[in-house]
Amino acid sequence: MSKNKSSFKLKNREKPQSQRQLKVSQLISSALIDCLRKGKRIDARLFSMPLTITKVNISNDLKIANCYFLPFNTSLSSDVILEALEESKYVIRQHITKEINMKYSPEIRFYHDEAFENLAEIENLFKKLSLN
Repeated sequence: MSKNKSSFKLKNREKPQSQRQLKVSQLISSALIDCLRKGKRIDARLFSMPLTITKVNISNDLKIANCYFLPFNTSLSSDVILEALEESKYVIRQHITKEINMKYSPEIRFYHDEAFENLAEIENLFKKLSLN
């Protein structure tokens, strides 16, 4: 078996986070939610938008934070929301830096969380299989 085939296993792609990573992820998540709730100096498209931060994953060196979001009841597409978050990224990073006490301020990256859409698609596939 070649090395390439074994690299596609799920346990090799996403390793469990350490206690420190989990703690920093929680701190970043709460600071991010606080920043979006206050809405100071962020993009106007994000004002009073029901936006949920579903997950924050942080890299092993604690320098990159991948933040997954899910919008609710909004007419804006996820691409527009992602663009607004990207434009407000530096203000959000400044707020997070003030809230958490770390040697380095992590780089914030935003991604649309597609887990719920994937779950709905899988459920539809199961329903189609059960009808046949």
